[in-house]
Amino acid sequence: MSARIAKPSSDAIASVIEQLTRGPEIVRRLIYEVPLERRKRRPAPGVWSAHEHAVHLPAVHPLIHRRLDLMLAEPAPYIKGYEPSHDEPDDALLKLDLDSEMDRFDRDRVALIDRIRKLTPDEWAITAAHEEYENYGVYTMFRHIALHDIHHAYKIEDRLLRKQWD
Repeated sequence: MSARIAKPSSDAIASVIEQLTRGPEIVRRLIYEVPLERRKRRPAPGVWSAHEHAVHLPAVHPLIHRRLDLMLAEPAPYIKGYEPSHDEPDDALLKLDLDSEMDRFDRDRVALIDRIRKLTPDEWAITAAHEEYENYGVYTMFRHIALHDIHHAYKIEDRLLRKQWD
């Protein structure tokens, strides 16, 4: 049986779900504010553009579902770390169509929210060993994804507002 931590409160879970629900709208609004000619412009070699930050977000949904499936099914789940800059070709995200990916982000996030609303309090408390993190589990993963959306939204806004480019 996987280790369990104190169950997150219903308010904590609701807060994470609320932020997960808002993520796609925030990202969509920001990325379409970035002028077309700057969306794929990298601020420095090897540093992601606004486009890459936006299209990365829907790309992680299959990973999230696999991790959730594993944590719900295995008695002692182990989560391998994921680092797109090491696990994907450097230009992979630049090749993705922004409109299609933003539509996918909306669809996939609705499906994810529908799925996690059905989790029981015990399922929200499931923990897993993680390659990089000392504490990890279902609740932590979804809180992390909510923060991940905001992190990438911030990076998109940075590219939108940037005066100086290398």
